[in-house]
Amino acid sequence: MADRKAAEVHYLHGNPGNRPQGGKAKSLTGRPLPPADLEGEAFAEWSRIVSFLDKAGRIESIDHAALVVYCASWAAFNDARQALAKYGTLVEGRDGLLVKNPAAQIMKDSAAIMLNYGSKFGFTPRDRQNLGITSDPGEGDSFEKELAGL
Repeated sequence: MADRKAAEVHYLHGNPGNRPQGGKAKSLTGRPLPPADLEGEAFAEWSRIVSFLDKAGRIESIDHAALVVYCASWAAFNDARQALAKYGTLVEGRDGLLVKNPAAQIMKDSAAIMLNYGSKFGFTPRDRQNLGITSDPGEGDSFEKELAGL
């Protein structure tokens, strides 16, 4: 019988068979630090996401760049959402005619980036299932509760 790999080795190799993995993963390199110029809504999202991923043992310092992209996209999405709420879906164009608010395209582009990068960290139930991240029975989906509550 072959020797079993440590949980850390399984985590590094991923879960190509999408089988449930036993035990909680442990971060090998620790949480990344936010860039000095990250501020406002992007910094708030960084703090929220990194804090939770660190508790779950699902973050490494190498994740820095992906988290910066995700958090910057969240800030752009949020700014565009607020602009859309303030000015509406149609705005006056340069010819005086009504045109689609450019904030709608910014929201769409930012959402696509967030969904792409968020899937790497297991930010939706389907992503967690694909990554083999499970919660303890009886406590519900703690990952989702944490993401919603932070």
